Amino acid sequence: MKKLSELRSEIDKCVRCGTCRSSCPTFKVIGRETSSARGRVTLIADYLNGGIGLSETYLKHLKECTLCGACRTNCPNGVDTVAIFAAARRDATEKQGVPFAASVIFKNLLASGGILSLGLKLATRLQGLFFKDASAGLGLLSRFSLPLVGAGRLVPPLASTPFLDLPEVKAIEGKTDKKGGTRVAFYAGCGINYLMPEVGTKSLEAIKRAGAEVFVPQGQACCGMPAYAMGDIATARSMALKNLEVFEAVDADFIVTSCATCGHGLKHLMSDLLADRPELKARAEKVAAKTRDISELLINELGFKAKGKAGSEKRIVTYHDPCHLGRAQGLREEPRELLKMGQGVVLKEMKNPCLCCGLGGGLMYNNYKLSMEIARKKAENIKNSGAEVVATACPGCMVQLRDGLHRFGVDVRVAHIVELL
Repeated sequence: MKKLSELRSEIDKCVRCGTCRSSCPTFKVIGRETSSARGRVTLIADYLNGGIGLSETYLKHLKECTLCGACRTNCPNGVDTVAIFAAARRDATEKQGVPFAASVIFKNLLASGGILSLGLKLATRLQGLFFKDASAGLGLLSRFSLPLVGAGRLVPPLASTPFLDLPEVKAIEGKTDKKGGTRVAFYAGCGINYLMPEVGTKSLEAIKRAGAEVFVPQGQACCGMPAYAMGDIATARSMALKNLEVFEAVDADFIVTSCATCGHGLKHLMSDLLADRPELKARAEKVAAKTRDISELLINELGFKAKGKAGSEKRIVTYHDPCHLGRAQGLREEPRELLKMGQGVVLKEMKNPCLCCGLGGGLMYNNYKLSMEIARKKAENIKNSGAEVVATACPGCMVQLRDGLHRFGVDVRVAHIVELL
């Protein structure tokens, strides 16, 4: 991954045309030049040239970004804005250090089966003391003011048993017998492992129904995207190395994940983080070449053909494109094709389905108010679609959508596409 000082030529490609402003979710809410990609690039250029320092104001503008990539996609000059913003965060973190709470979380996410796993198991038993059920299993609301939670925030409940600890998952963790069919290694990621194991089990079921053999390698770590977004590249790189060791050692035709962010992490971020060592980058690219999103695997590789039962009750479903799937991986049709196979599903597109939900780039934690203002527009689009269910392909987006819909009073269920098959 290039350092900020190595991206001067990329920064100079920006001609300040302002095309990015029309697609930037934070600019649409704040309306301030420094909240647009053009404004941030200008600030970073001034910082590199010594015009401004590493001030709180500068850092605030860096953090007011979801890293959604909409600006990069729409830039007529092809400026890699995401690389610039990520490098600027890295520069700031290397000079100021990682916030203590983030440092503790990241370093324990790295240690599969370590302190975090034990801590979450304890937290699962204690969460009822601090949180109360919202309604209809949507999530939890804090009983009193808690650090990092914020007033009225809908928090996802911790799984009673992490996905990687489920008996049915551990039973297939070390399968090595090759039967001649397609072999798939499943990568869970933190969201599925700790918050939504049901998405993982539904994914395994779908892969088996498609005729492939699936197994779940143990020892897998966080994909590194949260650490990357915070600018903690050293930790993100360690996570990438851990996953590289785990997945290059397995005998699999494909590595599949049901998390858009994790898929982007394995396909693109891993090799970028390890680019300073050509031999590691080459190994990472081999892992990336095998990696597929669950919809990509089922539709493009396995020819999945599930059909809803005749006479099934019709459900109007709309779809939210995760930034890390639609823009980062170019997968838009595959999840929709898979979704249409759900029992009774009638797909109805919402307005601007690829609009960022407001979660990414650490914005949900750095600026919850701004994150929810971005989610407000998404909630409005979902409501106006007339859908009963909004489906997506990213556990992170699911957390944000549930919180936003609950906050703005929109009674629409949120589900992963595999849950509707």
